[in-house]
Amino acid sequence: MKKTLVFYALCSFSLGFSQCTISGADEIQVGERVNYTAEISADDASNIYEWVYLDQKLIPEGSLNEKSLTVKGSDLGKSMLTLKVKSGSGNVKCHKTVNVIAPTTNLSPNSSSCDLKVDAFIEKRISNNTVVFEPVTSETQYSYTWIVTYRNGKKESSGNKAGKFNYSNQNVIDQVQLEIKEGYCSKKVSKVYDTNFWYFF
Repeated sequence: MKKTLVFYALCSFSLGFSQCTISGADEIQVGERVNYTAEISADDASNIYEWVYLDQKLIPEGSLNEKSLTVKGSDLGKSMLTLKVKSGSGNVKCHKTVNVIAPTTNLSPNSSSCDLKVDAFIEKRISNNTVVFEPVTSETQYSYTWIVTYRNGKKESSGNKAGKFNYSNQNVIDQVQLEIKEGYCSKKVSKVYDTNFWYFF
């Protein structure tokens, strides 16, 4: 009799415990905005939501305590979105892996066969207030134009392969765009930075 009661108790607990998944695209481009939504069994208006992100590849836009969250692709690679949900039937956590890819190549009408081999760039700090951006490529014949947008709206540019710019806690870089050209071919790669990126750089 006791075994039977325990069995039914476990079944009731299992049925009452919420299950959670996150719906949304598995792959997004750098600079692209995508909405992700929690799908929870036994959904309830009293649920408490907490979105968690562990790196700068995805940047949230809006509240982290709603059922849905819009994120922007910021850096290349795979990132993990996590949602913690507290409900009347218990606590549950769900995850979704999102792959952030390079933006679509921009080609001129006469350059359909272009294949510029640059999909990303890296940051290197060369002093406390100076950063250098370098394209990830072994090609040497390309021309480069860097455009940096600061948080206050100011823009600066560089035509060197390695773009060097100043930054500080009061002069934070918000976005970097690299345009690569070879003949009639052109391509743009951009990256958006989270508010706290430069404080820990």
